[in-house]
Amino acid sequence: MKIIERKLIKSNLLKIQKIDKEFYNDDSLNIEWYLRRYNEKQKGIFLLDNEKIVGYLVCVPIKKELYDAIINGVLLNDLHINPKMFVEKSNYNYIVSIVIRKDYQQKGNGSLMMKKLFENAKGKYCALTISDEGYYLAQKFLNLIVRISDKVNVFEKEVS
Repeated sequence: MKIIERKLIKSNLLKIQKIDKEFYNDDSLNIEWYLRRYNEKQKGIFLLDNEKIVGYLVCVPIKKELYDAIINGVLLNDLHINPKMFVEKSNYNYIVSIVIRKDYQQKGNGSLMMKKLFENAKGKYCALTISDEGYYLAQKFLNLIVRISDKVNVFEKEVS
């Protein structure tokens, strides 16, 4: 297994979309949606098995207003966030998604990607969870702020 960081260019977004299709049954998540949401200045962390992407983590800098909406439990579904809330630089960061193919889960790969994210990190980080796996991974690296429901939770971490 190998962890790499790559820009969110179209070829990498197509790989992310392919992995997402295994987990999300939403036709609106087409390549145009990914291209509107992300830009080539943003990066993702990719989990590779023999050069094949089997998982990814995307964390983007965001405006403080979006950060506040997330940690206060106002935003519970991020699929329709205005991409203008994602900015080039900020002290506020949103862990948008971490998805790993099922046969690579429960093997420490999510932890490897989170460790890579926080290697040189600074600022405030937040995340929403929508699955049990996401909850346990977030709980390991972040602090629980609010439990919205059985699946939806808000986490935060400040890295100095």
